[in-house]
Amino acid sequence: MHPPQFTNKALESVICPQSKAYFYVKDPKTLGLSAVVTKGSKRFLFRYRIAGRQRNMSLGAFPALKVADARRLALQHHRQVAFGIDPLEEKKQLKAMPRLETFFHEQYLPFIKLHKPSWHVDESLFRLHLAPIFGQKTFVEITPDMVIRYAAGKKASGFSAGMINQSLVLLGALFNRAHKWRLKNVPPARHLDIQYLKDPPKLNRYLSEEEHIKLFRELNQSKNHMLKFFIGFLLLTGARRSEAAQARWQDFDLENAVWTIPKTKSGQFRTVAIAEAVLDLLRVVKQFHDQHSLENPCDYVFGNLKTGRPYQNLYRSWNKARCAAGLRDFRLHDLRHSFASILVNNGVSIYEVQNLLGHASINTTKRYAHLAPKTLRKSAQVAADVYSLAKRGGVVNTPSDRPVQKL
Repeated sequence: MHPPQFTNKALESVICPQSKAYFYVKDPKTLGLSAVVTKGSKRFLFRYRIAGRQRNMSLGAFPALKVADARRLALQHHRQVAFGIDPLEEKKQLKAMPRLETFFHEQYLPFIKLHKPSWHVDESLFRLHLAPIFGQKTFVEITPDMVIRYAAGKKASGFSAGMINQSLVLLGALFNRAHKWRLKNVPPARHLDIQYLKDPPKLNRYLSEEEHIKLFRELNQSKNHMLKFFIGFLLLTGARRSEAAQARWQDFDLENAVWTIPKTKSGQFRTVAIAEAVLDLLRVVKQFHDQHSLENPCDYVFGNLKTGRPYQNLYRSWNKARCAAGLRDFRLHDLRHSFASILVNNGVSIYEVQNLLGHASINTTKRYAHLAPKTLRKSAQVAADVYSLAKRGGVVNTPSDRPVQKL
């Protein structure tokens, strides 16, 4: 009886004899490759010799793995053996590689907590976006095609290009950090061929005087009585939401009208000059504390007086108030835009605005500094007025009066 041919069709029909527990079907074209046929399964086996040892390596089950696939894998392993690499040991090491979620929580997160003040942003991005897709995969299992499908899926779900790009940056950072720390077989991020989405310029939203009146009418009716003070403080100082939420009474020098922010976005402290209107607001908030605090006074200016801690989430009460005021598209961060816009439109230097907002780069401030057309027209009129005065004084000739200069 001739042995079965080493083809997909032949392997489909071959049956293990009742008298045997298993038997081998060797591939005449590929050294070391065979199919092991048992009564319940068929799988491909690769045999090789390295460092004087005979080794057997399972390649995968048939028919999930076809003959062409098994031959390709066998040839790859032959090349490894030729270079002195044991394919079986390499496979074991790959299996031992940590999953992305394990690496993030056990190695990456403890590291960035020491070196990155905004580490909580990475934690949130990974937990909400990357972990559900890539968390249970090892580095070698994540392919460029998976990254493309991830970005396309997020886009189809309605997420912004900016948010998707942020998560892709984090994914690349994980690969680069693991590669830098020399985790075996982890390639750098460039191997993922990450293509970032085009992020259209953000439209800055500003609060008009009429909108301001509508908003505070609703804030005064909010069940969260601290919300109106919190929003007012953001509007009057241009502070970041996190800076205001963590503000303590001890951070304010009311006599000298200075607010010291102990830890900013950059991780450094900074001092901010505050206006008289802010001092008035703080006095009102202090009275509110005195009237409504429980036994222990709250150290946080805009804290929850029941718990003595900062509010974990003001979104629900804020969203209700802004929607009632017809400002569904107005975000808390837009209060910062409004602050910068008011300053610049009233002649405050862009460099002073930069200092008040706490920006390290003037380019960042320029995004907030919206100049109204009326302000620009006033600026342009300055040059026109100077020109008219000069013309009337006979200092400057009009183009028609100017003598022709001979060359």
